[in-house]
Amino acid sequence: MKTKIISALFFILLLSHLNAQEKVKDSLVPKPETSIQEVVINGKKPLIKTKIDGLVYNVQSDPESKSKNLLEMMRKMPYLSLDANENILFKGNTNFKILINGKETQLLTNNPKDVLKSIPASTIRNIEIITNPSSKYDAEGASGIINIITANKMSDGYNASVNFGSRFPKQEHNAGFSLNIKQNKLGISAYGGGFLKNNPEIGYQNSQQTASNDLKQYGRTSGKGNGGYFNVNASYEIDSLNLLNVQLGANFANNRSKDFLNSNFSQQNILTEDINSINNSDSNGKGFEASANYQIGFRNDKSQLLTFSYRFNNYDYAVNSMTDFQNRMTNSASNINQNNDNQNSENTFQIDFVKNIRKVYLETGLKAILRKNGSQYTSVPENLLNSDEFLNQQNIYGAYVTTKFSLFGWNFQTGLRLESTDTNVNFTSTNTKVDQNYFNLIPNISVGKNWKEHHGINFGFSQRIKRPGIIRLNPFVNQSNPYFQISGNPYLKPVVNNDLMANYSYNNKISLNLGLGYSFSNKIDLKVSTYDPATNITKTTYENSSSVSRLGLDYNLNYPVTKKFTVSVNGNSAYFFINGKVNEVETQNNLFTYYIYFSANYQFENNWNVGSNLEINSRMPASLQSTTNAFTGSSFSFSKSILDNQLSFSAYINNPFNQFRKAVTETNGTAFYQNNYVRDYYRSFGFNITYKFGKLRDEFKETKRKIQNNDLAN
Repeated sequence: MKTKIISALFFILLLSHLNAQEKVKDSLVPKPETSIQEVVINGKKPLIKTKIDGLVYNVQSDPESKSKNLLEMMRKMPYLSLDANENILFKGNTNFKILINGKETQLLTNNPKDVLKSIPASTIRNIEIITNPSSKYDAEGASGIINIITANKMSDGYNASVNFGSRFPKQEHNAGFSLNIKQNKLGISAYGGGFLKNNPEIGYQNSQQTASNDLKQYGRTSGKGNGGYFNVNASYEIDSLNLLNVQLGANFANNRSKDFLNSNFSQQNILTEDINSINNSDSNGKGFEASANYQIGFRNDKSQLLTFSYRFNNYDYAVNSMTDFQNRMTNSASNINQNNDNQNSENTFQIDFVKNIRKVYLETGLKAILRKNGSQYTSVPENLLNSDEFLNQQNIYGAYVTTKFSLFGWNFQTGLRLESTDTNVNFTSTNTKVDQNYFNLIPNISVGKNWKEHHGINFGFSQRIKRPGIIRLNPFVNQSNPYFQISGNPYLKPVVNNDLMANYSYNNKISLNLGLGYSFSNKIDLKVSTYDPATNITKTTYENSSSVSRLGLDYNLNYPVTKKFTVSVNGNSAYFFINGKVNEVETQNNLFTYYIYFSANYQFENNWNVGSNLEINSRMPASLQSTTNAFTGSSFSFSKSILDNQLSFSAYINNPFNQFRKAVTETNGTAFYQNNYVRDYYRSFGFNITYKFGKLRDEFKETKRKIQNNDLAN
């Protein structure tokens, strides 16, 4: 830890020294008494711009965007962070949605991490971080929204970019492209990419202690995978009042893993079982989506817009797992073959109407989501408790109204959303049905004021619903580990989250953002683990048995020390209060957490850029009973642009001081203690190449409203 901090500080001091030398050199150059010279004004957009419902991060104004992918850049952005497994956290949790140009895309719902790694930050214009989504967004699952705005605008002509990147020793490779074409009234925008990964073998250990038993497991695992995605968006301006937009997308992902596991089980300090197992697992996912938006304007009132939208979304995901056991007890199977086929489809219909009534902006609409989730799962040898056909049909009907106006120098955004939900769950083999029908009236309000051009303050309150997704609902029981069983819970109910927030911002030469928030939920669906002493098996599922609240401060500071040297810090400090019951026993998991990300960047002449980062993460809650360990990280990078910034090359090394990282998860149950850790590769190095070409002129039009299903929990 000390070595990392000293190295990062040394790097920052070195950059400061280079800048000081540059100033001295400039001061020694004699200046003529009188001269007439050409004046070049290099205007730079502010890095962060505040809005009444959040803020906008200008990616193009950040020099590190040339050397990082989009996922890595999110470590620097207010309210965002990454955990040890590179999963995005929004104010410390995973309950949020990611959009591209205001639209939900299936590829960022099912496989966001690999996709965001394959997108160079240099191809992105802005990131909207919406901390208090208005009532026009679905009430479900969106405690926050990340909206990615691409850098390419649709205009007459064309522009395009291609990129390639690799990272070692995990052997992760990605490539992507984007293309914009505009001719008269027709515009086409397309992007796509793919990734390959061949992760080398890593080790892990599980240990569990009860009053009389002791379990130790030693494992090795490796994996391969590949995937790809493609999305095309076409718009046609029929005339000045009618605009048609059509979007098509497809994606796929395949993964294969091999796992060797040795399990030693002792009773009263006597070894009673020594099992060796080999697990081979294959997973395959493929998705398709299509949407259409038709926007109608009005000659007599240019502020009026009426939009009709439709979206179809389908995703199939299959997992096949084969586990062979040696030295297992005679009354248990020596091998298990498990298959779990999931089918998910969704039809969405939406109508939106926008109008200005004097100085009040009014927005209202209707929406219907018809969702169908199904799963066929089997185990061989057959077990009736783990072989069934599961069907979950969910229809959501919503109506909303939201307004924006100014009063006494303050800006207001307020609204209401009414949603009716009809859920029917059916188990074919047992003829078991679960029906859930409920109404929710969801309020939302944001109040803000800006003064002296640079200062801003915002307050907000919102309620959101978190409905469980197919992973949480699916009752399929994974039995590949002989001592642990993991399953979903089809009886889960939705959760209402309440969010209070206040934000202060100062944006001038220095950019400062402070956000204070308090959120709380009751009967939230967290993971719960119970130990069965009769079978010595620990079962993990989800239950609506917990209450969670978070009191946190999020902060972001960006300081350009000089024109070439910039330092920044992004982070948060929060206290989690987690309480619940496990087998009717009260359980608490209260924890203070913090996240700090330091960054220093220096821009040399001739488009050379170097950067250094230091990351510090505290322990984090993982469920009602579990926590993950603290960790630190560091990185160094450089980039170079040539051909008038069309061709960019960057290289980096992450965590040069540590080859491996020990990721630990501790679970404290009512009758057991469990410790799981994975020894994974931490040091990595790689490079990215991006080439942009083409030129556009007039900006292309897109429909103002489109479907955004921001409702399911990740």
